[in-house]
Parts: sequence; structure tokens; C-alpha cells
Amino acid sequence: MNNIINKLYYGEIIPCEKPAPNTEKYIKTRETICSTEEQLLEQFPDCKELLDTYTDALHIEAQLECEADFERGFRLGAAIMLAITETE
Repeated sequence: MNNIINKLYYGEIIPCEKPAPNTEKYIKTRETICSTEEQLLEQFPDCKELLDTYTDALHIEAQLECEADFERGFRLGAAIMLAITETE
């Protein structure tokens, strides 16, 4: 049986391992982040450790938000599917 549940069970579907978006907006945003970090380190080289701590915390926060968004989306999708199967 090759359905979505089997694929999920056997690790063939791993949404968090999908590559980053390849849109112009994403690429420009990523470039801005990198450029800004470089500029900050040029102006404040003694703050590298503080900036690293800050960016690490931002990454963890973003990951936790993504996890929560995924769970809410999954629950919403399941609720919609249940509502579709309900009989009147």
C-alpha cells in the first residue's frame, strides 16, 4: 500500500526537510540579513558573541513558531476532512 499514511510512517514525507523557498523575495531577504550581519560585525567587532547569541535565539524562536504553525495547520486540515465526511 503506497498511500500518504505509509509514506509518512516510513519517513518518505518529511515537511521540515523541504528546501527554503526559492523566491525572489526570500533570496533578497536572506541577502539583507547576511549583509546587515556583516555590517554590524564591521562596526562592532567586539559584539560577535552577543550577535551570535541573538541570532541563535532568533533561529530557535522561528523553529518553535514553525512547529506550532505546522501543528495548527495539520489540525485544521484534519478538522476540515472530518467536517467533509460528516453526514447531515
